[in-house]
Amino acid sequence: MAKPRVFISSTFYDLKQIRVDLDNFIMSLGYDVVRNEEGEIPYGTNSKLEDYCYKEISTVDIVVAIIGGRFGTASDVNQKYSISNEEIKTAIEHNKQVYVFIDRDVNAEFQTYLKNKEKDIDIEYSHVDDKRIFQFIEEIKGLKRNNIIHPFYSSGEIISFLREQWAGLLQHYLQEQAKFSETDTLRDLKETLGLAKNLTELLVSANEDQNKNISEIVFASHPVFTELRKAMGWKYPIIFHNLTELRFMLEPWGYVYPQETVKEHYFTFANSRAGWDILVHQVIFDKDGKLLSAFPPMSDALVLKEKHVDIADDLPF
Repeated sequence: MAKPRVFISSTFYDLKQIRVDLDNFIMSLGYDVVRNEEGEIPYGTNSKLEDYCYKEISTVDIVVAIIGGRFGTASDVNQKYSISNEEIKTAIEHNKQVYVFIDRDVNAEFQTYLKNKEKDIDIEYSHVDDKRIFQFIEEIKGLKRNNIIHPFYSSGEIISFLREQWAGLLQHYLQEQAKFSETDTLRDLKETLGLAKNLTELLVSANEDQNKNISEIVFASHPVFTELRKAMGWKYPIIFHNLTELRFMLEPWGYVYPQETVKEHYFTFANSRAGWDILVHQVIFDKDGKLLSAFPPMSDALVLKEKHVDIADDLPF
């Protein structure tokens, strides 16, 4: 299983014991420690030794940097910085998690440096051997991000701070994982709801089609069709939806509409040549002449076939 790799960056001789203490602490957590004095950085022959340190930083996860009172060896990359400074700069450029610890005496004297840096005076500082240390601290503190800086007196303070920080990172990671799980659940729920919605729409559509088919079946069994077929002597099924369609159905047989009503509440389709009239009850049509599938119960016949009555014969003269 992959382990976090932690790079310890500092000058060596003045901070040797702190480096050893940190090494033991980090290894007790099961993490891998990278220290150049232990031969854990592979050196080649094609570049300067310090370049291999910078390359190794690109492969680690965390950099613990300790700044004490010694500047150390100046970097060949830029004489303004020491090799340790360049290690920190490289880690920040690679967006590594960086923890910078500054000796408390150095950090206190840094305030004196800030008050006098613009003055044309030569100050001999008590806790650093080169003011470039302060210049680098100022640069690091001026960063807008990845500048976790903590003063220390002993390695115990550094270890205590790192233990809390890394425990917090683990908790944050677990919380993020829980959020991802919730997000996955919400996404699955959304997909399920979307599927349910589509299924509902499909069922509604199917029900609508089914209801439509049922309505058509019910409509096709309208009693007026049976009674009209019987009156006309037709053996085949018929269907119409309004008075106009009924008129078109009867006209080829010689029945004419509109005809003056010869019987109250009935529409009359007259056939003077055949001597018969077909009377269809008005109650089964709406005001626009549309055939109603539901109508008030009644005892009268829906369709009558009666002897043709010539309206002119009933005139009193």
